[in-house]
Amino acid sequence: MSLLRKPGAWFTLVVLAGLAAAAPVSAQTKPLVRVGYIPSDSFAALYIMADRHLPAAEIAVETVRLSGGSEILSQVATGQLNMGGTGMGAAGFNAVAASLPVEFVAPLHSGYVEDYFTVRKASWEKEIKRIGDLKGKPVALNVRGAAVEWMLDQALKRDGLGLKDVQIKIMPFPDMVPALESGAVEAAILTEPFPTLAEERGVALRPLPRPAGAKATPITAIFWNKDWAAKNPELAHKVMVAYVKAARDLALDNGWKQERNIDLMVKYTGAKADVIRRARSHVLDPNLEMDPAVLDSMQRLAAELGHLKYKDLLPVSRLFNFAYRDRAVAELGKK
Repeated sequence: MSLLRKPGAWFTLVVLAGLAAAAPVSAQTKPLVRVGYIPSDSFAALYIMADRHLPAAEIAVETVRLSGGSEILSQVATGQLNMGGTGMGAAGFNAVAASLPVEFVAPLHSGYVEDYFTVRKASWEKEIKRIGDLKGKPVALNVRGAAVEWMLDQALKRDGLGLKDVQIKIMPFPDMVPALESGAVEAAILTEPFPTLAEERGVALRPLPRPAGAKATPITAIFWNKDWAAKNPELAHKVMVAYVKAARDLALDNGWKQERNIDLMVKYTGAKADVIRRARSHVLDPNLEMDPAVLDSMQRLAAELGHLKYKDLLPVSRLFNFAYRDRAVAELGKK
């Protein structure tokens, strides 16, 4: 006897068909975007995009926490991730020059050298009274060949020094505060919230005043797999629209200090909310504009230090593809 002749078979098929018609669209039917991130509040725009604006656009999200930008860069290049963020620097420049399938598409956060350059309070204005007195002294960076190294070079140049004039010690940002306290290092390029914590504990201070009219330095950027974007142009566009909305959540109306945004920074970083509230805000333009001239300066320093695997500087148009940003901003309207 066939299934259709069995007693109750028609009823069963009708019920199943009805359930299938009534079932909500599952998450698997939505396009999925895999996003790599580092647990730092400087990545806040990515958290807000992934947690707030991509789901609102009916896009499923998988966020992947990784330890560093180079790891994110590698996984985006191999297609394990669709997109992520990383610091501006030699690794990204070399990836573009080597024609790996990655393209930088927008800034993630910018900052001022004056907010990052941190010195040991116990030494400052005693045996160290000016930047020039750091000659031969240990200074901390979290990595070589990145924007932080360029920022240190910029700070040292203000008093006639260069990177070769100090002892560079590589360590994670959280280790820099105890290193400043113990005297293991005399200065550091330190990202929030650690300079604020160091100042509150009386361990360190930020001695440089911000010059009038100073431009924020692009420190991190978002990038995605170029092949993925080319195969999914409308999805890539929707992702960029969501990212612009996230950037504006931070850039407008004191967004870095809004509780709903701080809640997401806490969720993704594990930092304490009160520490984020007290920290100096990062910088992100509501239209994702950035100062492109800095990229030439960063490349020149990286070349001088032997970090680059190519000779001629890459133009901004090669390093960044702003077409997606420009289309998204045009659709949403400039702010």
